[in-house]
Amino acid sequence: MDPSISMIILLALMVLMFWWMSRSSKKMREKMAAEREAAVELGNNVVTTAGFFGTIVDIDGDAVTLQSPSGDESVWLRSSINAVSDLPLGDDEDEETAEDATEESGTGDLGENKSGSAWE
Repeated sequence: MDPSISMIILLALMVLMFWWMSRSSKKMREKMAAEREAAVELGNNVVTTAGFFGTIVDIDGDAVTLQSPSGDESVWLRSSINAVSDLPLGDDEDEETAEDATEESGTGDLGENKSGSAWE
C-alpha cells in the first residue's frame, strides 16, 4: 500500500476519534447540567460547588436562598448548586458509644488536677 494512502487513513481515524470524544463529553456535560437543574427545587437538601450544605427555602430567578443547618439563610446563584446531598454527619450511635467508653474508662477529665494547679 502506498504510504500516502495509509497516512490519510490514519489522519481520518484520528479526526473521527477526536470528533467522537468531543461529542461524548458534550453529552456528559449536558446530562450533568440537567441533573443540577433538577436539584433546584424547594425543600431539597443540596451542596454548592463551594461545599456549603443547605436546604432550598426560596427560588427567585437565578437567586436561590439556602438555609444552613443552624438556621441562617444565604443567597446563592442557581449555577453554584452542585447536587442534592444530605449533611455528611456521623451516626448518633457512634457518638453515644464514644461517650460511654469515656465514662467507663474514667478518662473523661484528663488534664484536670484535683488541687487546681496545672503544674502538679
